[in-house]
Amino acid sequence: MDASSTDLVPAPRAAARCQDVRLSEQLFARLLGTTTAVHAAGLKSFGLLLADPLDPDFPFVATDVAFFDPMKNRRNDPAMRAAFEAQGQYFRAYDDAGFVADAAELLEIYRRLDASGLEAVALFHVHRRQPANFSVIDFRLHNPAYPWHLIISLRDPAHPVLQPFAVRKSPTAEFGISSQDHNEGSEQTYTGREVTPLRLVVGTQDDDLAPQDQREPCC
Repeated sequence: MDASSTDLVPAPRAAARCQDVRLSEQLFARLLGTTTAVHAAGLKSFGLLLADPLDPDFPFVATDVAFFDPMKNRRNDPAMRAAFEAQGQYFRAYDDAGFVADAAELLEIYRRLDASGLEAVALFHVHRRQPANFSVIDFRLHNPAYPWHLIISLRDPAHPVLQPFAVRKSPTAEFGISSQDHNEGSEQTYTGREVTPLRLVVGTQDDDLAPQDQREPCC
């Protein structure tokens, strides 16, 4: 449930369809450590997963991450707050449901990426109360430049669940939300064919985390 400017986001190169997403062990540990700490502080994590474009598994691989500052979440700026609240009762009840990247921070991160030689391959965000499902609003706000998206569920922080999804979204598909929407239940699972779960592999192919059925109702 994240929104950010798409003007600054370059489209990653096309790649063959892949059933696995591979994360380095260091990245896996960093993701869990940082997102759990942010969650414990009552905040939401959102960011970009990064990879070397020369990696043979590119773009279904990530070795680094760019975290957006949770203190700069623009979700509750007046215009964006109204847009999120138009997505249903869940978003009116929880003012931490959703993340909007700060435009200046977004530009700064992409400048750092240009200098690093890495490319952004996916978005990720945390569900603070929901399971690791890819929701209706997640699809609405997913940037089609990215072929996959990682959901981290911390509704039980002692047992985090990480689930990647392939997202085949047309560049012409509807993007964004508005205060004029009446989208009750946007936190529920998106059931269209464009979204399918992928298998998460940490480190080597022998050390994997199998995907779980995340099509339960959200709460």
